[in-house]
Amino acid sequence: MAELVIKDVDDATLEKLAKQAEAFGRSLQEELKIILSRAAQFAEVRRSAAEMRAKLGGRHHTDSVELLREDRSR
Repeated sequence: MAELVIKDVDDATLEKLAKQAEAFGRSLQEELKIILSRAAQFAEVRRSAAEMRAKLGGRHHTDSVELLREDRSR
């Protein structure tokens, strides 16, 4: 696995992250790995969503509220 060095992290941020890690029973290093992993996953989801919006752009889509009302009125 690769190593990562982050310089000049302000003390307040580092303290908050350390407290967060402690609250979950993890080391600071474990907590930072989880945060980075979730951020990477979120970036993938955003990219996929943007691709889907681009594919569906310009098309007419039925409002889901209308469909729900129709269904409930049966």
